[in-house]
Amino acid sequence: MRVLVVYDISDNFIREEFARKLKQLGLERIQRSCFLGRGGVELVKTVIRAAERTVEVGRDVVHVFLLDEYSFKNMKHVGRPFNWRRVEGVDYVGDY
Repeated sequence: MRVLVVYDISDNFIREEFARKLKQLGLERIQRSCFLGRGGVELVKTVIRAAERTVEVGRDVVHVFLLDEYSFKNMKHVGRPFNWRRVEGVDYVGDY
């Protein structure tokens, strides 16, 4: 399973704090406000708790997706892809 976290946090300090927390949890940044890592339901719950403690819920938003292997392996992209080898155990399969 993979956990994908996408967020829109307006305050620079809060955004950087949340990104640091995601890195501490073992997630890799794949775009400016998008992190990906191996994990399951417990990691999703941990990310949600961190978001609830960190972000301003009336102004910011954090999306957390739990991706099964099929969904992850069949993900498509346009443009230069992230280096999937940086996420442990994942091999990027090339162009579609």
